[in-house]
Order: sequence, then C-alpha cells, then structure tokens
Amino acid sequence: MAPSAEQPKPAPSGRRAWGSLSQAQIVAAALEIARTEGVEALTIRRLAADLGASRMALYRHVADKDALVDLVMNAIAEHDVVPPGIDEGPWQERLRSLAAAMRRQLAAYPGMVAVLMTRANHGPGALNLVEAILTILGDAGLGDRQAARHYLIFIDLVLGRLHRELHGDPIDRHRTASLLALAGEGGDHPRLRAAEPHLRAVTAEEVFDAELNMLIAAIAAAAGSPNS
Repeated sequence: MAPSAEQPKPAPSGRRAWGSLSQAQIVAAALEIARTEGVEALTIRRLAADLGASRMALYRHVADKDALVDLVMNAIAEHDVVPPGIDEGPWQERLRSLAAAMRRQLAAYPGMVAVLMTRANHGPGALNLVEAILTILGDAGLGDRQAARHYLIFIDLVLGRLHRELHGDPIDRHRTASLLALAGEGGDHPRLRAAEPHLRAVTAEEVFDAELNMLIAAIAAAAGSPNS
C-alpha cells in the first residue's frame, strides 16, 4: 500500500526519510554552519549534506540561500541578542546591555555583520529587537520622532563599529604604526609625543564604550529638550 501524505516516504540508503525534515532542524543546522564556518559556507547544497537530506527536501521549506540567511539572522535576533530582563533597570544600562549582546552575538557568526550592512531582516525576532530598542528609548523620555532618530543612530553605531573591527578598524595598530613611530621621534609635536603611549593602549572595546556613552549622553540631552 502506498504511504499516505502524512507519513514520511522511504528514503534511499543514507538519506533522511522524505517529509521528516522540519524548519527548526534546518535553522539549527544552518546556525551551526554559520557559527563555525561563516555565512559564506552556508549553502543549500552544504546544508542538505549536513542534514542527510536532498536539496529538493530543503526547498520545501526554504526558497534559496537568501531566505536561509534570513532565517539564521532572525533566529540570532530571536534567541541570542535580547538579554533576559531587558525591561528592568535604568534605561542606560539596558541600552548598554543590548548593544553589548548585539556586538557579541553578531561577531560570533563570521560574515553576518557584512550581510546586515547591506540588507535588513524583518522577521519576528528582528522586529522584537527593534521594539526592545524603541521601548528603551521611550523609557529614556524620548518622543516618537526622537526615538526613531536615535534608534537609527544606535544601529549605525553598533553595526558600524563591529564592521570596522572586523573589516579594517582605523584604530588598529597596523593603521597607526607610522604615526606612532613618528610620535616617538619627538620633533615639533609635543602633544602627539605625550599621547603616543595612550594611543597604543586604546582598545576597540574602549572605543565602543566611549561611543555608546556619547550616544547615551545625547539621548539624555534630547529627552530634556522641549523639542523632543
């Protein structure tokens, strides 16, 4: 008797039974590839091999690689980015916590931030992240217009800083090596000479924290403005 539509069909040896693959299994396997090997390694062919399924079985759930990357981005936003208790405590600490989680989790998936710089994801997880950011900005005292503006600034700061850290940061030692060498020689630039050891000591984390502190100060100032 032929199998019913509800039952998985027998599969060739070594292959997953037809109909036994779920989207949750696809996303979990895709996340593992993206985390360990990067987004570039994530293809329908590679994912099918890891899952022991045919590409046609995957196409029942995912239209193409772009849709697959969207699922991965949404899963990261939904499960890893928004910290527990994000609705509790001072808004400044909640914003810092969210920024740190975004930076940490996106850095854990090689190539992901480069994708986000060129295309957005508007799945349920991503929308919840946007809502969390806007809620924090509203709790800071911003009106809708200013909250929208500072939301975009926040995203630009977090994604932009991480992208620079991963793809060519102007504070990297190799970018400032010649400046530091000239500073050590003295000459007619005493302030540069005095700054030289401090320039060497600055880290990407310190720059990120300083930029975030400036944004938080700007939000507080905007919240106190009658035009907010």
